[in-house]
Amino acid sequence: MNCRWFLVRHGETAWNDEGRAQGQADTALNAKGRAQAELAATRLAPLDFEAAYSSDLQRVAHTAEAIMRGRNMSFTKMVSLREKAFGEWEGLTFEQVERNHPSLFRRLFDEDVDFAPPGGESDIQLYTRMKTTADELLTRHADSEGNILIAGHGGSLRGLIAAMLGMPAEYMWRLRLSNCGITVINTFDGGAALDLLNDTSHLEDVIKDVFAARK
Repeated sequence: MNCRWFLVRHGETAWNDEGRAQGQADTALNAKGRAQAELAATRLAPLDFEAAYSSDLQRVAHTAEAIMRGRNMSFTKMVSLREKAFGEWEGLTFEQVERNHPSLFRRLFDEDVDFAPPGGESDIQLYTRMKTTADELLTRHADSEGNILIAGHGGSLRGLIAAMLGMPAEYMWRLRLSNCGITVINTFDGGAALDLLNDTSHLEDVIKDVFAARK
C-alpha cells in the first residue's frame, strides 16, 4: 500500500472572520470562503481521487462539493469528521471568552488535553475520535494505491494528522491549518509520512496575510 491522503480545511466563514468559536455550529461559507474553495478545487483538479470524505457540516460539505464538481463520483459525509465541540462557547468571540472566563481561557491554550469548554469536548476526546476515524479509513483503504480526499475542520484535521503520524494529542494545536490549506500524508506498509503541511500557495491573499503579520 502506498496511498496519498489530501486533507483540506474548509473555506472561511463569517465566524472565522469575526474570531468566533464555531465548534459544531453549522455555519456557512462566506464569499471569501467560497472563492477559496474554488481555488482549492482548481489546485486539485489534475488529481484523480478514488474516494472522498467530508464532515457533514455545510462549511466543509460545500468545500468538498467545489473540489469534487465535475468528477464522476460523490463524497461521503461523516459525522466523526466534525469540529471539536466548544459547547457553551460556540458563537462567542475568543475575546469574549477571555474576558468572561480568563482562567478557563488560559487552560484552552495550555496543551491541557483533559480540559473541555463547558458542555464541550476536550482535546483528548477529539484526538480519540479522530484516531478512531483514522483507523477506520486506513483499514477501509488498506490496499489503496491512489489518492483520497478528506475535507474537514481546523481542529478535526489537526487531530487526524496527529493520529495518523503517531503524534501525541498535546501537539495538535502546534500545527497551523489555514482555511483551504492543503496537507498531504503518504501512508505505506507500517508507517506514514507528512509530505506537505498547510500549502496555501493557491491562495494569494493568505500568503500576503502571513507575510504582513511578520512585518
